[in-house]
Amino acid sequence: TQKSKLEGHTAPVSSVAISPDNKSIVSGSYDNTVRVWDMASGTETRKLEGHTGWVSSVAISPDNLSIVSGSYDTTVRVWDMTSGAQKSKLDGNN
Repeated sequence: TQKSKLEGHTAPVSSVAISPDNKSIVSGSYDNTVRVWDMASGTETRKLEGHTGWVSSVAISPDNLSIVSGSYDTTVRVWDMTSGAQKSKLDGNN
């Protein structure tokens, strides 16, 4: 049974992850964004921007402190799960 429909991305969603504590969903999209959603309510809690190409993968660290996203812009970015701030950027062109 569908619990909720998460709406907000403006292009197809390419990757989804559920947080280890089962409180959040993280999605990556061809709209170049990563979004964090509250699992219980289905509301968007954060929009992570910085990628300049499609986001192809997302993952959440086992300690629930970081989000990692990979993109067609050849970068991997690490984000703070709580604040949404970008913690680091790894450039695949270096």
